[in-house]
Amino acid sequence: MINVFFDMDGTLIDSANAISCAVNEIRANLNLSALKKEEIIKIINTPNIDWGKELYNIDNFHHSSFKDGFEKYFIKHYEQSVILFEGVIDLLKFLKSKNCFLAIATNAPQSSLTSILKKHEIIPYFDKILGVSVGIEPKPSPQMLQLLMDEAPYQTSIFIGDSQKDKECAKNAKIPYYHARWYQKNLQENEFGDAQTLKEYLFKYL
Repeated sequence: MINVFFDMDGTLIDSANAISCAVNEIRANLNLSALKKEEIIKIINTPNIDWGKELYNIDNFHHSSFKDGFEKYFIKHYEQSVILFEGVIDLLKFLKSKNCFLAIATNAPQSSLTSILKKHEIIPYFDKILGVSVGIEPKPSPQMLQLLMDEAPYQTSIFIGDSQKDKECAKNAKIPYYHARWYQKNLQENEFGDAQTLKEYLFKYL
């Protein structure tokens, strides 16, 4: 039995369109031109980038998440267009059948998580859902993973994500990491493009 920690956006849910639409709606309200989806996703997944400056042309943006202060935009677009990646439900059912401790560690604001996840009916699978809030640092800080490990019941923990921040977070927390590249081919070691491949990686821990 193991502790399995998941990132949310890009790992469990396909949120790229929702995120880019929300960011561009905010930009339109700030009289800024739209950015391409790929550019937005690259910005939010790269460590040490000034989100406020790059996404909204706002100086001194001290929020811990690029969604902070703009939650209503993201919740609207999540409700409209976000879907689970294929096979996620079956994967979560499998892990729960093995009595794994499941948790989410996401850079989304804690206050927004229930609204985002409720639509997909996956909240009951998770023993803990942790996002950024006062006193909780965003990834790549290992703080979220360390807090989850302190609470989780088993000795072995792994983290599953989709970004450089996630990879660095796992490295900083000193736990194994598996990288989501959904529906992609030509994968490298510890990368997966479908739920079955990830399940095969996890078998060795169960």
